[in-house]
Amino acid sequence: MIEIEDDLYQDLEAVRQIPIVPTMLEVICHTTGMGFAAIARVTQDRWVACSVRDEVQFGLKEGGELEIATTLCNEIRDSREPVFFDHATEDQIYCNHHTPRLYGLQSYISFPIILKDGTFFGTLCAIDAKPANINNQKVIGMFKMFAELLAFHLQSQDLLDRTQQANLKLKNENRLLANSNFDLDNFVYTASHDLKSPLHNLEGLITVISAAVDKEDLNRKEIKQITGYMQTSLRRLTTTVNDLTTIVQIDKNGEEEETEPINIFEIVETVRQDLDALIVATKAKIEVSSEENLQIGFSKKNMKSILYNLLSNAIKYRSPDRPPEVRVAMEKVQDKIKLTVTDNGSGIPSEKKDTVFTIFKRLHDHVEGSGLGLYIVKRMVDKANGQIKVSSTLNQGTTFTIIL
Repeated sequence: MIEIEDDLYQDLEAVRQIPIVPTMLEVICHTTGMGFAAIARVTQDRWVACSVRDEVQFGLKEGGELEIATTLCNEIRDSREPVFFDHATEDQIYCNHHTPRLYGLQSYISFPIILKDGTFFGTLCAIDAKPANINNQKVIGMFKMFAELLAFHLQSQDLLDRTQQANLKLKNENRLLANSNFDLDNFVYTASHDLKSPLHNLEGLITVISAAVDKEDLNRKEIKQITGYMQTSLRRLTTTVNDLTTIVQIDKNGEEEETEPINIFEIVETVRQDLDALIVATKAKIEVSSEENLQIGFSKKNMKSILYNLLSNAIKYRSPDRPPEVRVAMEKVQDKIKLTVTDNGSGIPSEKKDTVFTIFKRLHDHVEGSGLGLYIVKRMVDKANGQIKVSSTLNQGTTFTIIL
Protein backbone atom coordinates (compact mmCIF):
# COMPACT_ATOMS: atom_id res chain seq x y z
CA MET A 1 0.00 0.00 0.00
CA ILE A 2 1.17 3.48 -0.84
CA GLU A 3 2.40 5.54 2.13
CA ILE A 4 1.78 9.21 2.85
CA GLU A 5 5.47 9.99 2.28
CA ASP A 6 5.30 8.46 -1.20
CA ASP A 7 5.86 10.76 -4.19
CA LEU A 8 2.59 9.55 -5.80
CA TYR A 9 0.46 9.96 -2.67
CA GLN A 10 -0.51 13.48 -3.71
CA ASP A 11 -1.89 12.14 -7.00
CA LEU A 12 -3.94 9.53 -5.16
CA GLU A 13 -5.31 12.31 -2.92
CA ALA A 14 -6.19 14.38 -6.00
CA VAL A 15 -8.38 11.56 -7.33
CA ARG A 16 -9.95 11.06 -3.89
CA GLN A 17 -11.07 14.69 -3.92
CA ILE A 18 -13.11 14.26 -7.12
CA PRO A 19 -16.64 13.63 -5.78
CA ILE A 20 -18.04 11.90 -8.90
CA VAL A 21 -15.41 9.12 -8.98
CA PRO A 22 -17.34 6.47 -6.96
CA THR A 23 -20.48 7.04 -9.08
CA MET A 24 -18.39 6.93 -12.26
CA LEU A 25 -16.91 3.52 -11.39
CA GLU A 26 -20.33 2.20 -10.39
CA VAL A 27 -21.82 3.31 -13.75
CA ILE A 28 -18.94 1.63 -15.61
CA CYS A 29 -19.50 -1.70 -13.86
CA HIS A 30 -23.29 -1.62 -14.33
CA THR A 31 -23.12 -0.48 -17.98
CA THR A 32 -20.46 -2.97 -19.08
CA GLY A 33 -21.40 -5.84 -16.76
CA MET A 34 -17.74 -6.01 -15.71
CA GLY A 35 -16.88 -6.63 -12.05
CA PHE A 36 -13.82 -4.46 -11.53
CA ALA A 37 -13.19 -0.81 -12.45
CA ALA A 38 -10.36 1.48 -11.39
CA ILE A 39 -8.51 4.74 -11.92
CA ALA A 40 -4.77 4.16 -11.99
CA ARG A 41 -1.79 6.48 -11.74
CA VAL A 42 0.74 5.18 -14.26
CA THR A 43 4.38 6.22 -14.53
CA GLN A 44 7.43 4.74 -16.24
CA ASP A 45 7.94 2.29 -13.40
CA ARG A 46 4.76 2.19 -11.30
CA TRP A 47 1.05 1.35 -11.47
CA VAL A 48 -0.95 2.61 -8.44
CA ALA A 49 -4.70 2.22 -7.92
CA CYS A 50 -6.15 5.64 -6.99
CA SER A 51 -9.78 4.51 -6.76
CA VAL A 52 -11.33 1.05 -7.08
CA ARG A 53 -14.71 -0.65 -7.43
CA ASP A 54 -14.29 -4.39 -6.94
CA GLU A 55 -17.41 -6.57 -7.24
CA VAL A 56 -15.52 -9.78 -8.06
CA GLN A 57 -12.92 -9.85 -5.27
CA PHE A 58 -10.04 -9.19 -7.64
CA GLY A 59 -8.18 -8.21 -4.47
CA LEU A 60 -6.72 -4.86 -5.45
CA LYS A 61 -7.56 -1.98 -3.15
CA GLU A 62 -7.10 1.78 -3.26
CA GLY A 63 -3.38 2.52 -2.90
CA GLY A 64 -2.47 -0.99 -4.06
CA GLU A 65 0.11 -1.55 -6.80
CA LEU A 66 0.70 -3.88 -9.74
CA GLU A 67 4.00 -4.58 -11.42
CA ILE A 68 4.00 -2.08 -14.28
CA ALA A 69 5.43 -4.59 -16.76
CA THR A 70 2.52 -6.97 -16.16
CA THR A 71 -0.13 -4.43 -17.19
CA LEU A 72 -1.49 -3.22 -20.51
CA CYS A 73 -1.38 0.32 -19.07
CA ASN A 74 2.36 0.14 -19.58
CA GLU A 75 1.73 0.03 -23.34
CA ILE A 76 -1.09 2.60 -23.22
CA ARG A 77 1.28 5.07 -21.57
CA ASP A 78 3.61 4.81 -24.57
CA SER A 79 0.95 4.79 -27.31
CA ARG A 80 -1.59 7.06 -25.58
CA GLU A 81 -4.29 5.03 -27.31
CA PRO A 82 -7.11 3.06 -25.62
CA VAL A 83 -7.07 -0.74 -25.49
CA PHE A 84 -10.23 -2.88 -25.34
CA PHE A 85 -11.34 -6.41 -26.20
CA ASP A 86 -14.51 -8.42 -25.51
CA HIS A 87 -13.04 -11.91 -25.33
CA ALA A 88 -9.28 -12.33 -24.94
CA THR A 89 -9.06 -15.96 -26.09
CA GLU A 90 -10.88 -15.08 -29.35
CA ASP A 91 -9.01 -11.85 -30.00
CA GLN A 92 -6.29 -12.04 -32.67
CA ILE A 93 -4.05 -9.46 -30.96
CA TYR A 94 -4.48 -10.31 -27.27
CA CYS A 95 -5.11 -14.06 -27.28
CA ASN A 96 -1.44 -14.68 -26.50
CA HIS A 97 -0.74 -11.50 -24.55
CA HIS A 98 0.82 -12.03 -21.11
CA THR A 99 -1.54 -9.66 -19.21
CA PRO A 100 -4.83 -11.55 -19.84
CA ARG A 101 -3.11 -14.87 -19.15
CA LEU A 102 -1.42 -13.62 -15.95
CA TYR A 103 -4.57 -12.12 -14.43
CA GLY A 104 -7.11 -14.53 -15.94
CA LEU A 105 -8.90 -11.81 -17.94
CA GLN A 106 -11.31 -12.23 -20.81
CA SER A 107 -12.72 -8.69 -21.14
CA TYR A 108 -10.69 -5.51 -20.78
CA ILE A 109 -11.03 -1.79 -21.52
CA SER A 110 -8.64 1.02 -20.62
CA PHE A 111 -8.54 4.68 -21.70
CA PRO A 112 -5.65 7.07 -21.15
CA ILE A 113 -6.15 10.10 -18.88
CA ILE A 114 -4.20 12.91 -20.53
CA LEU A 115 -4.07 16.37 -18.98
CA LYS A 116 -4.44 19.58 -20.97
CA ASP A 117 -0.68 20.23 -20.97
CA GLY A 118 -0.07 16.81 -22.53
CA THR A 119 0.95 15.06 -19.32
CA PHE A 120 -0.03 11.39 -19.15
CA PHE A 121 -1.64 10.86 -15.73
CA GLY A 122 -2.83 7.28 -15.94
CA THR A 123 -5.78 5.19 -17.06
CA LEU A 124 -9.47 4.56 -16.48
CA CYS A 125 -9.96 0.82 -16.85
CA ALA A 126 -12.31 -2.10 -16.28
CA ILE A 127 -11.66 -5.87 -16.30
CA ASP A 128 -13.48 -9.15 -15.84
CA ALA A 129 -12.78 -12.87 -15.97
CA LYS A 130 -15.76 -13.41 -18.25
CA PRO A 131 -16.39 -11.95 -21.74
CA ALA A 132 -18.26 -8.64 -22.02
CA ASN A 133 -19.74 -6.58 -24.85
CA ILE A 134 -17.58 -3.45 -24.67
CA ASN A 135 -16.37 -2.97 -28.26
CA ASN A 136 -19.25 -0.65 -29.14
CA GLN A 137 -19.79 3.08 -29.47
CA LYS A 138 -21.90 3.33 -26.30
CA VAL A 139 -19.17 1.97 -23.99
CA ILE A 140 -16.25 3.51 -25.87
CA GLY A 141 -17.98 6.92 -25.90
CA MET A 142 -18.69 6.66 -22.16
CA PHE A 143 -15.06 5.82 -21.34
CA LYS A 144 -13.75 8.64 -23.52
CA MET A 145 -16.10 11.13 -21.84
CA PHE A 146 -15.21 9.89 -18.33
CA ALA A 147 -11.44 10.04 -19.06
CA GLU A 148 -11.76 13.63 -20.32
CA LEU A 149 -13.89 14.52 -17.29
CA LEU A 150 -11.25 13.10 -14.95
CA ALA A 151 -8.53 15.09 -16.73
CA PHE A 152 -10.61 18.25 -16.34
CA HIS A 153 -11.11 17.67 -12.60
CA LEU A 154 -7.43 16.88 -12.04
CA GLN A 155 -6.41 20.04 -13.89
CA SER A 156 -8.94 22.07 -11.88
CA GLN A 157 -7.64 20.56 -8.66
CA ASP A 158 -4.06 21.39 -9.65
CA LEU A 159 -5.11 24.95 -10.46
CA LEU A 160 -6.91 25.19 -7.12
CA ASP A 161 -3.84 23.89 -5.27
CA ARG A 162 -1.62 26.44 -7.01
CA THR A 163 -4.13 29.19 -6.23
CA GLN A 164 -4.19 28.17 -2.57
CA GLN A 165 -0.38 28.13 -2.46
CA ALA A 166 -0.33 31.59 -4.04
CA ASN A 167 -2.89 32.78 -1.47
CA LEU A 168 -0.82 31.34 1.37
CA LYS A 169 2.26 33.07 0.00
CA LEU A 170 0.30 36.33 -0.28
CA LYS A 171 -1.01 35.95 3.27
CA ASN A 172 2.53 35.34 4.52
CA GLU A 173 3.79 38.41 2.67
CA ASN A 174 0.90 40.44 4.07
CA ARG A 175 1.73 39.19 7.57
CA LEU A 176 5.36 40.21 7.11
CA LEU A 177 4.23 43.59 5.81
CA ALA A 178 1.89 44.02 8.79
CA ASN A 179 4.75 43.11 11.15
CA SER A 180 7.00 45.58 9.38
CA ASN A 181 4.36 48.31 9.65
CA PHE A 182 3.86 47.47 13.30
CA ASP A 183 7.59 47.67 13.92
CA LEU A 184 7.81 50.89 11.93
CA ASP A 185 5.16 52.46 14.15
CA ASN A 186 7.04 51.30 17.22
CA PHE A 187 10.36 52.50 15.82
CA VAL A 188 8.83 55.96 15.49
CA TYR A 189 7.73 55.70 19.10
CA THR A 190 11.23 54.61 20.09
CA ALA A 191 12.86 57.43 18.16
CA SER A 192 10.69 59.93 20.02
CA HIS A 193 11.14 58.34 23.46
CA ASP A 194 13.75 55.64 24.03
CA LEU A 195 16.32 57.23 21.70
CA LYS A 196 15.54 60.84 22.53
CA SER A 197 15.82 60.33 26.27
CA PRO A 198 19.52 59.35 26.36
CA LEU A 199 20.28 61.91 23.66
CA HIS A 200 18.66 64.65 25.78
CA ASN A 201 20.62 63.41 28.79
CA LEU A 202 23.87 63.62 26.82
CA GLU A 203 22.97 67.07 25.54
CA GLY A 204 22.29 68.32 29.07
CA LEU A 205 25.46 66.78 30.49
CA ILE A 206 27.57 68.26 27.71
CA THR A 207 26.02 71.66 28.43
CA VAL A 208 26.94 71.33 32.12
CA ILE A 209 30.55 70.42 31.26
CA SER A 210 30.79 73.22 28.70
CA ALA A 211 29.56 75.76 31.26
CA ALA A 212 32.10 74.51 33.80
CA VAL A 213 34.89 74.78 31.23
CA ASP A 214 33.85 78.33 30.29
CA LYS A 215 33.92 79.34 33.95
CA GLU A 216 37.11 77.35 34.54
CA ASP A 217 35.25 75.83 37.47
CA LEU A 218 36.32 72.23 37.00
CA ASN A 219 35.55 69.84 39.82
CA ARG A 220 37.18 66.46 39.16
CA LYS A 221 34.67 64.57 41.29
CA GLU A 222 31.74 66.26 39.56
CA ILE A 223 33.23 65.72 36.08
CA LYS A 224 33.81 62.04 36.84
CA GLN A 225 30.18 61.75 37.94
CA ILE A 226 28.97 63.51 34.78
CA THR A 227 31.07 61.33 32.47
CA GLY A 228 29.66 58.29 34.26
CA TYR A 229 26.14 59.50 33.48
CA MET A 230 27.19 60.06 29.87
CA GLN A 231 28.54 56.53 29.57
CA THR A 232 25.27 55.15 30.97
CA SER A 233 23.27 57.14 28.41
CA LEU A 234 25.54 55.98 25.59
CA ARG A 235 25.20 52.35 26.66
CA ARG A 236 21.42 52.68 26.71
CA LEU A 237 21.48 54.34 23.30
CA THR A 238 23.77 51.65 21.85
CA THR A 239 21.69 48.81 23.31
CA THR A 240 18.46 50.21 21.85
CA VAL A 241 19.98 50.78 18.41
CA ASN A 242 21.51 47.28 18.36
CA ASP A 243 18.20 45.69 19.41
CA LEU A 244 16.26 47.61 16.76
CA THR A 245 18.81 46.48 14.16
CA THR A 246 18.34 42.86 15.28
CA ILE A 247 14.56 43.11 14.77
CA VAL A 248 15.04 44.48 11.26
CA GLN A 249 17.46 41.64 10.44
CA ILE A 250 15.00 38.99 11.69
CA ASP A 251 12.37 40.11 9.17
CA LYS A 252 14.93 40.74 6.41
CA ASN A 253 16.49 37.29 6.67
CA GLY A 254 13.12 35.56 7.07
CA GLU A 255 13.23 31.93 5.98
CA GLU A 256 16.69 32.38 4.47
CA GLU A 257 18.32 32.02 7.89
CA GLU A 258 20.68 29.05 7.69
CA THR A 259 19.99 26.24 10.15
CA GLU A 260 22.49 23.70 11.39
CA PRO A 261 22.78 21.07 14.15
CA ILE A 262 23.46 22.93 17.41
CA ASN A 263 25.17 21.59 20.50
CA ILE A 264 23.48 23.33 23.43
CA PHE A 265 26.56 22.97 25.66
CA GLU A 266 28.73 24.83 23.15
CA ILE A 267 26.22 27.67 22.68
CA VAL A 268 25.76 28.17 26.43
CA GLU A 269 29.52 28.21 26.92
CA THR A 270 29.86 30.93 24.27
CA VAL A 271 27.16 33.01 25.99
CA ARG A 272 28.78 32.35 29.37
CA GLN A 273 32.02 33.88 28.10
CA ASP A 274 30.15 36.97 26.84
CA LEU A 275 28.51 37.38 30.25
CA ASP A 276 31.67 36.61 32.22
CA ALA A 277 31.93 40.01 33.94
CA LEU A 278 28.28 39.91 35.04
CA ILE A 279 28.59 36.28 36.17
CA VAL A 280 31.68 37.04 38.27
CA ALA A 281 30.16 40.19 39.76
CA THR A 282 26.96 38.40 40.82
CA LYS A 283 28.53 34.99 41.63
CA ALA A 284 26.01 33.43 39.27
CA LYS A 285 25.92 29.70 38.48
CA ILE A 286 24.77 28.33 35.13
CA GLU A 287 24.07 24.61 34.69
CA VAL A 288 23.29 22.83 31.42
CA SER A 289 21.67 19.43 30.90
CA SER A 290 20.58 17.59 27.79
CA GLU A 291 19.69 14.11 26.63
CA GLU A 292 22.74 12.32 25.23
CA ASN A 293 23.69 13.35 21.68
CA LEU A 294 20.55 15.50 21.38
CA GLN A 295 21.00 18.36 18.93
CA ILE A 296 18.66 21.03 17.68
CA GLY A 297 18.38 22.25 14.08
CA PHE A 298 18.32 26.03 14.30
CA SER A 299 20.16 29.17 13.28
CA LYS A 300 23.31 29.24 15.41
CA LYS A 301 23.36 33.04 15.50
CA ASN A 302 19.70 33.23 16.54
CA MET A 303 20.05 30.54 19.21
CA LYS A 304 22.98 32.43 20.72
CA SER A 305 20.88 35.62 20.74
CA ILE A 306 17.95 33.80 22.39
CA LEU A 307 20.11 32.27 25.13
CA TYR A 308 22.04 35.50 25.64
CA ASN A 309 18.80 37.40 26.29
CA LEU A 310 17.32 34.74 28.56
CA LEU A 311 20.51 34.14 30.57
CA SER A 312 21.38 37.81 30.96
CA ASN A 313 17.80 38.51 32.09
CA ALA A 314 17.97 35.64 34.57
CA ILE A 315 21.06 37.19 36.14
CA LYS A 316 19.99 40.85 35.92
CA TYR A 317 16.60 40.14 37.47
CA ARG A 318 18.12 38.19 40.34
CA SER A 319 16.82 38.11 43.88
CA PRO A 320 18.64 40.34 46.36
CA ASP A 321 18.48 37.49 48.88
CA ARG A 322 20.57 34.89 47.00
CA PRO A 323 23.15 34.45 44.22
CA PRO A 324 21.56 33.72 40.84
CA GLU A 325 21.31 30.10 39.74
CA VAL A 326 20.23 29.35 36.19
CA ARG A 327 19.51 25.94 34.66
CA VAL A 328 19.34 25.34 30.92
CA ALA A 329 17.77 21.99 29.96
CA MET A 330 16.99 20.40 26.61
CA GLU A 331 14.99 17.25 25.96
CA LYS A 332 12.98 15.58 23.20
CA VAL A 333 9.22 15.51 23.72
CA GLN A 334 7.51 13.40 21.05
CA ASP A 335 8.86 14.84 17.78
CA LYS A 336 9.72 18.26 19.23
CA ILE A 337 12.67 19.76 21.08
CA LYS A 338 11.88 21.34 24.45
CA LEU A 339 14.32 23.94 25.74
CA THR A 340 13.86 25.47 29.21
CA VAL A 341 15.72 28.24 31.02
CA THR A 342 14.91 28.32 34.75
CA ASP A 343 16.21 30.81 37.34
CA ASN A 344 15.80 31.47 41.06
CA GLY A 345 15.40 35.20 40.60
CA SER A 346 12.89 37.80 41.72
CA GLY A 347 10.14 36.47 39.45
CA ILE A 348 7.71 38.39 37.30
CA PRO A 349 4.78 40.28 38.83
CA SER A 350 1.50 38.64 37.81
CA GLU A 351 0.22 41.84 36.21
CA LYS A 352 3.25 41.87 33.84
CA LYS A 353 3.29 38.18 32.91
CA ASP A 354 1.00 38.63 29.90
CA THR A 355 3.12 41.46 28.46
CA VAL A 356 6.67 40.13 28.84
CA PHE A 357 7.01 39.52 25.08
CA THR A 358 5.54 42.90 24.14
CA ILE A 359 7.83 45.42 22.50
CA PHE A 360 9.34 48.08 24.85
CA LYS A 361 8.05 46.36 27.99
CA ARG A 362 10.54 46.07 30.88
CA LEU A 363 10.08 43.42 33.56
CA HIS A 364 11.34 45.72 36.31
CA ASP A 365 12.18 49.42 36.35
CA HIS A 366 15.37 49.03 38.40
CA VAL A 367 17.22 47.17 35.59
CA GLU A 368 18.55 48.94 32.51
CA GLY A 369 17.42 47.70 29.10
CA SER A 370 15.73 48.61 25.86
CA GLY A 371 12.58 46.59 26.53
CA LEU A 372 13.24 44.66 23.31
CA GLY A 373 15.10 41.54 24.50
CA LEU A 374 12.17 39.18 25.08
CA TYR A 375 10.34 40.63 22.08
CA ILE A 376 13.37 39.67 19.95
CA VAL A 377 13.42 36.18 21.47
CA LYS A 378 9.75 35.63 20.63
CA ARG A 379 10.18 36.91 17.08
CA MET A 380 13.06 34.47 16.49
CA VAL A 381 11.06 31.55 17.91
CA ASP A 382 8.00 32.52 15.86
CA LYS A 383 10.14 32.68 12.70
CA ALA A 384 11.13 29.06 13.31
CA ASN A 385 7.44 28.09 13.75
CA GLY A 386 8.13 27.38 17.41
CA GLN A 387 6.37 28.30 20.64
CA ILE A 388 7.56 30.13 23.75
CA LYS A 389 5.81 30.54 27.07
CA VAL A 390 6.70 31.77 30.55
CA SER A 391 5.78 30.65 34.05
CA SER A 392 6.88 32.56 37.13
CA THR A 393 6.40 32.84 40.88
CA LEU A 394 7.21 36.15 42.51
CA ASN A 395 10.36 36.01 44.70
CA GLN A 396 10.99 32.38 43.67
CA GLY A 397 11.96 32.36 40.00
CA THR A 398 10.97 32.15 36.37
CA THR A 399 11.00 29.48 33.64
CA PHE A 400 10.95 30.18 29.92
CA THR A 401 9.96 27.17 27.79
CA ILE A 402 10.65 26.99 24.07
CA ILE A 403 9.19 24.23 21.86
CA LEU A 404 10.80 23.79 18.41
